[in-house]
Amino acid sequence: MSDRFESSQHHANLTDEAACWLAALDAGSADVTAFEAWRAADIRHAVAFAEVAGAWRDMDRLRHADGDRPGRGDPISSAPTARTRRQVLRIAASVAAIAAVGGGVAYRAQAREMATTAVGQRKSLAAAAGVSLDLNTDSRIYWKDGVPMRLWLDRGEIAIALAADRQAQLMTPAGRFQLLPGTYNARLRGVGCELAVVEGGLSGEGDLHMRAGDTAFVNGGMVSTRSHDGDDLGRVTAWQRNTLVLNGESLDYALSEVNRYLPNKIVIGDPLLSRLRLGGTFATTDPAEFLQALRTSFNVRATRIGNGEVILTRA
Repeated sequence: MSDRFESSQHHANLTDEAACWLAALDAGSADVTAFEAWRAADIRHAVAFAEVAGAWRDMDRLRHADGDRPGRGDPISSAPTARTRRQVLRIAASVAAIAAVGGGVAYRAQAREMATTAVGQRKSLAAAAGVSLDLNTDSRIYWKDGVPMRLWLDRGEIAIALAADRQAQLMTPAGRFQLLPGTYNARLRGVGCELAVVEGGLSGEGDLHMRAGDTAFVNGGMVSTRSHDGDDLGRVTAWQRNTLVLNGESLDYALSEVNRYLPNKIVIGDPLLSRLRLGGTFATTDPAEFLQALRTSFNVRATRIGNGEVILTRA
């Protein structure tokens, strides 16, 4: 009997922990890395969170469904207080297993829509009235329409365009940003986020304020900002024209950018080649032009090997 009580109490405690995580993640105030560590530490944590997320989704569906019926009140707010969260979780048990298997990163629990691209793919879409998204290669974004629009950048790089009557809250592993009407470019680099304001303005955590022409890199609570001229911003957004613009960067850096678009990567076979500096505009849709430039300008040979990779050596 004591063991059963302790087990029940432990589950209740996990439920409370999971609910606190979900509330913080949904608000964008949680440490996502700490949450992931908590979730991965014990399968029971993952299951508890999946149950809470499933219950939240169920309550949202009930609220919206009941709101469509004339003459009815809010079923959640008018329910007896005895209807506790644990009782609601029992009602949501049928969706808990699905959520546990397919939940993914937990802060997406309240997102309604998702878009993703494969390596080398681009995708443009209207996420909502007055909100356009353009996804670069190997990217994933979740969103929930509302005032403001809420966006979760999970992977890769996106361009965001907000009409004059729209604002958005952008959440990333590096922090949360409030976007005013305008156009923006957001790219994840590891756990950091590089965010450029093409038009408009934004604010973020740590008293961050930016205007058109500014770029910020946010990582681990540290923020560095710089201002650009039109040419620099053009380089940031060049991927939207399927191009990569280089201006004296090393071959190492150039390959890190080119390889974002290639399932089969280009690698350096001769370490001395890393010192080469490149400039020019290259297509992201086909590496042939880039490889030809290396051959013509630096006498670099590109050899494709059995696994599909391309090795760069001196000719």
